[in-house]
Amino acid sequence: MKIGLISHLIRDYNLGCSALAISNIALMDKMFEYNKIKVEYVVILAETKESIDLKEFTKLDGYTKNPYSYRTYPRLKPVLKNPLLIQKVSVFDDLDYVIDLCGGDGYTDNYGLIRLLAESLPVYICKRKHTATVFAPQTIGPFHTFPGKIIAKFILNMLDTIFVRDIASMECCKSLGLEKKTKRVIDVAFALPYKENTFNNGKFNIGINVSGLLYNGGYNYDNYFKLSFSYRDFIHKLIEMLLSENNIQIHLIPHVIEKGEGVDDDYLICKKIKKQYPNCILPDEFKTASEAKSYISGMDLFTGARMHSTIGAISSGVAVIPIAYSRKFNGLYETLEYPYYIDAKAGITVEVALKQFSNYLNRIEELKSSVRKAGTIYSRDLEQYMKLLAKVLKIDPK
Repeated sequence: MKIGLISHLIRDYNLGCSALAISNIALMDKMFEYNKIKVEYVVILAETKESIDLKEFTKLDGYTKNPYSYRTYPRLKPVLKNPLLIQKVSVFDDLDYVIDLCGGDGYTDNYGLIRLLAESLPVYICKRKHTATVFAPQTIGPFHTFPGKIIAKFILNMLDTIFVRDIASMECCKSLGLEKKTKRVIDVAFALPYKENTFNNGKFNIGINVSGLLYNGGYNYDNYFKLSFSYRDFIHKLIEMLLSENNIQIHLIPHVIEKGEGVDDDYLICKKIKKQYPNCILPDEFKTASEAKSYISGMDLFTGARMHSTIGAISSGVAVIPIAYSRKFNGLYETLEYPYYIDAKAGITVEVALKQFSNYLNRIEELKSSVRKAGTIYSRDLEQYMKLLAKVLKIDPK
């Protein structure tokens, strides 16, 4: 089989996107091997604006034993200027299926209609080319605008199957009349491989993933995600509260490493915080998502606002307190029956958020027990995904 992969960016600066890509390829490899199917992957990217070595950027060496290649399709802007470009696109023509991750949470109008249209474009082209297309497990919605809902219903109807990773996304698809083609499983990043780690420093090690995006106020630098409290103030007060305890060692753990001055960069913010609080530990820049997860696995407790950093924690057995800033968090952790998160959009203040954190910290054994329970849920759902995907790809008729 020849399988096209969209949004499978294993070398993305956002380690969450990288974790999704690596994990989904690993799960597909396992599924194809079990069913004795030979497969070739084609990594498909939108044409880049800047000059980068796409062959190097799309290398799957070390992540799959199967053969692979890469291709590109036109970006949204030139297509909007000249829709006839779609007829000339041939990169999908010889593929058996296309599997699209949409960055995990890209199919929504949360990030604006242009982003939604950009995520919709390859699906529309595949439909025109009669290439079967599947959304790999991801968040679908929310759709706050009328145009967003219209676009979503039109495009999602073109898909053969929609895999979603949480209950809220399932409900969103139902509301759009897509229940029959939607399958609820779980986030594939739970399958990300890692090496177990320990810190023998005699301290209670707490990892804090500081989101540069939230710390800077979001894409518009002005509370873009409409949080009910100042995330920046919360982070500083949380660090100060924890540093007042002699037995706690704080680790600042970035999960988006952009290497620039961008609004999204966690590492840049962590370096600034490290200067202000020198007793915190800041590890060297992680090169891969697995490297970050391996470091996180050594924590006694982890908290973060990057969802995939928290998935790295809970899937390595670490008690976690997620800081939820969008529905994707709430939906995922409700699916895992794990209620120990702080909802930054729930109308609470910094002081209330800190009290919630302290309350959860004091119930650490309860959190650990819930982590183990979540493990049975995501393990079951990952197995279910592989079985359902085999049926969708018509390689397992059972």
